[in-house]
Amino acid sequence: MKIPDITKPRYKRMGECVRCGACCLVEDPPCPHLAWENKKAVCKIFNSPDRPLRCKLFPEMPAIPFKTCGYYFFDKWEKKIIKPGEALK
Repeated sequence: MKIPDITKPRYKRMGECVRCGACCLVEDPPCPHLAWENKKAVCKIFNSPDRPLRCKLFPEMPAIPFKTCGYYFFDKWEKKIIKPGEALK
């Protein structure tokens, strides 16, 4: 078995935002900057320096809890795709 190179990132983020809004709705209360246009989520401060870092980085790891997200990850060590809503094993 080949030992993975731990000096390089294990996961590669792929896909794109489909503007489902799920990441903005996980907080309680939901993000106050979330708006809707034609049934698509819109961030009112997307291009603002006030946009939280967690929003700029999302998703940074494969444990995306909602299946509606357009992002997914490729696990370079296991050579497999991790889809939104799949638990890491």
